[in-house]
Amino acid sequence: MANRATANLVKAQARLLGAFQSSELRFRFPATYLALKAMSPIMFPNYSELRLREDRTVETNFAARSSRALGSARTHNHTGSKGNTAVLTPTWASYTDKFNMSLKQADNSLYNADEQMFQEISNVVSNFMEGYETAATAYLFNNRSGVNAATAFGTFDGTNDTFEVAEANQDTAIQITKIAMDANKYVGAMKVFCDSVAFAKFEKQAAQGASNATNLSFQFNGVTFVHSVELGALAVALDSGYSKGYWIVVPDGTVATLPWIPKQNREGVSTKVADYSNLLNPVDSESYAIHTYEVGADDSANNGYTQDVVTQYEISQDLAFVKAPLTAAGETTIQAFAIV
Repeated sequence: MANRATANLVKAQARLLGAFQSSELRFRFPATYLALKAMSPIMFPNYSELRLREDRTVETNFAARSSRALGSARTHNHTGSKGNTAVLTPTWASYTDKFNMSLKQADNSLYNADEQMFQEISNVVSNFMEGYETAATAYLFNNRSGVNAATAFGTFDGTNDTFEVAEANQDTAIQITKIAMDANKYVGAMKVFCDSVAFAKFEKQAAQGASNATNLSFQFNGVTFVHSVELGALAVALDSGYSKGYWIVVPDGTVATLPWIPKQNREGVSTKVADYSNLLNPVDSESYAIHTYEVGADDSANNGYTQDVVTQYEISQDLAFVKAPLTAAGETTIQAFAIV
């Protein structure tokens, strides 16, 4: 079992690398997920060494902010308080996709076994990437900050957890965004996850340089835009007035993805009943766990034969989305904005 299944998988993976690079397969590009993934090494570099199995809890300790007003005089009997720490505990969710192939299903088919395996794995990759894009977009939206100290050129709606910018000021929406982030003590590079309307507006504004009648390009330094296609539907469901453009800002290095697969899959283990291996996803360059087992079957209804062997495949990965911890109630580093 092991040699046959492994050989088919290796051949399929080799074809995947070329196919996805040439855009042969069509699926929604996971821009949001990949942008979060790119920040992961900055935020949480050694989690894979700590999580030994699915049921092992991983905790990381961090120093909590001790915010105090400054005093106005020196005293001989001053007393102070100690700083504190807090704990961040990532939560992993398992994502899976399954298919099966039989030993004889390619005997009477236009496609040989390698080609059929390639088709199955291609679908798995596409399904994972679309699923992860949905999960990443939902994570940002559902974890937007309930606290925003900004007041200039807009109003924070504490019910919708969104800083609202008047449509009349939309040409300087990114400059207003930077001012709002500065008011919340965030400086430096930022990722801006935009719905389709906001992305189109900002891309147009970014092209209005010094040679244009109105120069709007000055406000785009230090900002990376990500087109989050699914964000628009979430925004309009929150408030129908958010159809003029919605975006979420994440300071670089404050949100991450933590992928993980079991040790047996990383190392490759074969037993009498199952195989544990892994597959490299060419889109996100991460390893995904593969679990396979065989059963005797009549697979004639599925282009196999009456005396056949069916191999069941499950591709899986555990993935945690994490954000930089803040101790203030309702506050996160993820700030949402809308044109109203």
